[in-house]
Amino acid sequence: MKKLLQIIKWGMLIALMVIVLAFTDKKQAEQLVQLNQINIEMSEDKFVTKDIVLQYIEKHNFAYDGVVLSQFYLNDLEEILLKHPAVKKAEVYSNQQGVMNIKLQQRKAIVRIKTATADYYLDEEGLEMPLSKEYTPRVIVVSGDANQKHHASIYAFIQKINKSEFWKSQIMQLHFSGDQVVLIPRVGNQKIHFGMLVNSTEKLANLYQFYKQAMPVKGWQTYSDISLKYNNQIVCTKK
Repeated sequence: MKKLLQIIKWGMLIALMVIVLAFTDKKQAEQLVQLNQINIEMSEDKFVTKDIVLQYIEKHNFAYDGVVLSQFYLNDLEEILLKHPAVKKAEVYSNQQGVMNIKLQQRKAIVRIKTATADYYLDEEGLEMPLSKEYTPRVIVVSGDANQKHHASIYAFIQKINKSEFWKSQIMQLHFSGDQVVLIPRVGNQKIHFGMLVNSTEKLANLYQFYKQAMPVKGWQTYSDISLKYNNQIVCTKK
């Protein structure tokens, strides 16, 4: 019985040594793998291109030509990429073929705030986002007296507009005079006096019915101003 136990003990020890040696060999092999290719995948927005990513890596002293993968700090690279103002999420990983994969999700601009003193975007989370030299998305522009205190109401209104293909194609600009807003449409030369950005669902519904029922009869060039500032009323001024 003792002899059998000794055989089992030695067998387990030998198996453990084999596992340790295999793991050591694997780690040594990993340390010798050179980085020979970088794959970059990103979301459809174009604030960041593949060339920009490579330049950004080099700018932060991450040399990669011929580098051994074990010497490349992937987590540090993720942190650096996340510092780019247009990057929302970053994932970096490598394989034993010497390929490093970078996956980026870019921030999405939904509106541009362009005033006499500022020019920037709000992203899909309502956060400020700087302009880019590489890419200018087609989004609604907010001008006039708009400032940070209006961000929440602007963000909520734009979210509502973006849920409707009709309003996305029709509304081109919001102009603030104090807290009062004028909408500038793509079709028609009217100024749409919206008032404050409150009760917007009701106001947009009334305006939609006006477009659908009155405009085809009266003509798109009949009115210079359309006011939605009064409850359940649309007041128009002829040219």
